[in-house]
Amino acid sequence: MKAKNYSINTHWDKRYPKAGTELCPVQLAVNLHGLQFKLSLKLYANKADYEKALNSKGGSDEVKELRKQIADYTSKAEQILDRLPNPTRETFQRLFKSETDLFTSQKTDISFLFDEYIHQVQSEDRIKTAQNLTWSLKSFKKYKTRICFEDINESWLNGYKAFMLKQGNSATTVQIYLRNLRTIFNLAIKQGYISEKHYPFKSYTIGTSAKSKSVLYATDLKRLWEYEGTTLREKRSLAYFWMSYLTNGCNFKDLAYMKFKDLKGDTLTFIREKTKNTNTVTDKQITVYVHDEIRNIINTWGNKPGSPENYIFPILNGRKTAVEKEGRRNKIQRQINDNLKAIGKKLGIEEKVILAISRHSFATHLKISGTPTSFISDAMGHSSSRTTENYLKSIPLDKARELSHQLLNFNEPRP
Repeated sequence: MKAKNYSINTHWDKRYPKAGTELCPVQLAVNLHGLQFKLSLKLYANKADYEKALNSKGGSDEVKELRKQIADYTSKAEQILDRLPNPTRETFQRLFKSETDLFTSQKTDISFLFDEYIHQVQSEDRIKTAQNLTWSLKSFKKYKTRICFEDINESWLNGYKAFMLKQGNSATTVQIYLRNLRTIFNLAIKQGYISEKHYPFKSYTIGTSAKSKSVLYATDLKRLWEYEGTTLREKRSLAYFWMSYLTNGCNFKDLAYMKFKDLKGDTLTFIREKTKNTNTVTDKQITVYVHDEIRNIINTWGNKPGSPENYIFPILNGRKTAVEKEGRRNKIQRQINDNLKAIGKKLGIEEKVILAISRHSFATHLKISGTPTSFISDAMGHSSSRTTENYLKSIPLDKARELSHQLLNFNEPRP
């Protein structure tokens, strides 16, 4: 049994009476590892009622209700401190102030660990991950209002998947949310909140979905390349598309966070924002040869060179916090995609032209030209060739036709 390294008491704070009354706030006094701090409760009482409430029984209805509320708050605090492996003032206060009954009937609610992990990734400026986790938790609560780790099994997971698909969500969305749930399960087991016997993903396969197969082949890429744009917005949007395409299909977030320190001579070296905080691709650098067109785009649409810490492009200029930067990046990305889609329609391109398609087009163009998948994988910063395969579109019909005609061409001279 875990030894107690805390003490909990209540305190009647006479310093802050309600105006015109003798009612003062009741606080929770916590001593944790020798660190003492107080938390305000939603309780007010006069001194006489507070002292009577501390007795084991008796008193008016108001005193009995006050006694019950003090006991409930104290019990909640004890439950949190007993279950937290390494409680701190911050984690305790955050969980104590939550409205969730964290531990009831010896079961552990998933919400508090989701909230803890969301707080952690936010502190690491992983705003998109935090948003994704938040959406996941909201989705699970739509399926079941109260969810405990111990109640989630293969049947529960299948039921959730069926519920999501019936609501019109894609299989990919379901898989993303379930991967987040799996992450929280792993944390719960690692930190000792639940037993490994409750882990439901030993036999349940989440599955994978291939990335979007949209891609621009040489003909459409040529049309897009030859179109110069008629407005400043069109020209800027095209510049970002080609910058992405020429830098190994890097995504727009990578472009937004590129700094002049990443640009040295004829090379541009960066680590993908997506993998900076993961263990799958540890500091895997992507090195790009600075094509003349890359340099032209930077000179035309980038910031003026100054400090090595300056961003290459003016997408995040003036934004200080991670939330502000991500909000700005998302807004600009939507604007560029809207412009690109309009350009695509104007040029008669069947595929929806957006920034993401440049990454698929880069990979597929190299594949058709005979470049080994292993090289493409390394260029794109993937941890394995299997990931790269999701980006590779099947060869186009005209290329397949050409290869088909060659299958019965037996007139080649012998070696």
